[in-house]
Amino acid sequence: MISKPAIYILCIETANSVTSLTLSKDGSCVALKETLEPNKAADKLHTLAEELMKNANLTFSNLNAVAISSGPGSYTGLRIATSAAKGYCFALDIPLISISTLEAMVYGVQTRYHQNGFDEYVPMVDARRMEVFTSFYLKNGEVTQSISSLIIDAAFKDLFCSDKKYMLFGNGLEKSKPFLLEDNSWFFDNFIPSAQDLCLIAHNRFMVKNFEELAYFEPNYAKPFHSTKIKDNY
Repeated sequence: MISKPAIYILCIETANSVTSLTLSKDGSCVALKETLEPNKAADKLHTLAEELMKNANLTFSNLNAVAISSGPGSYTGLRIATSAAKGYCFALDIPLISISTLEAMVYGVQTRYHQNGFDEYVPMVDARRMEVFTSFYLKNGEVTQSISSLIIDAAFKDLFCSDKKYMLFGNGLEKSKPFLLEDNSWFFDNFIPSAQDLCLIAHNRFMVKNFEELAYFEPNYAKPFHSTKIKDNY
């Protein structure tokens, strides 16, 4: 019996503050390169990708697809990852796969951190000031409340049911703590995003050809980007 060739997917996570890349082989992470130093995607992404492929004794021509954590998250991180992923895909003539950052976080907190005993999961990505990107998920990844951008205030507690156990996590978590009691809401402070959380999801989407249109794809920025105008000095 002739075995099928392996499916290799380069997975990129830069939607949060980390820059993380993995090589997925048939849905399993076989190589990992990342830096936890914040906001290094522009400097490190391509270097890490080259090191990743070298360590796996493969070349970019072995890739079958590229997958990215597609937001919501850091505008700059998402823009850099999307540009890099599109470049690889165009050059290699391979498809692009996008995965919601929040969905990947939920999968990661269950698999890498073994947090499985909760009714709903609330991943929280910092969006500056008192705002976060978030949604509510069941154990199986189904979205129960799709929110995207949310300002945390006294009304935040109204989104929670008293008869359910919630897990809140992510770099936007601290903003929520003053507004919730811990009787049915647990705060998980140790979560660090990783491209590892994309591997199996990306493989499953590859198998059903759930690809993005390269020319038109944009990540989920969740809200418009506003730059700070620099005053002219004369």
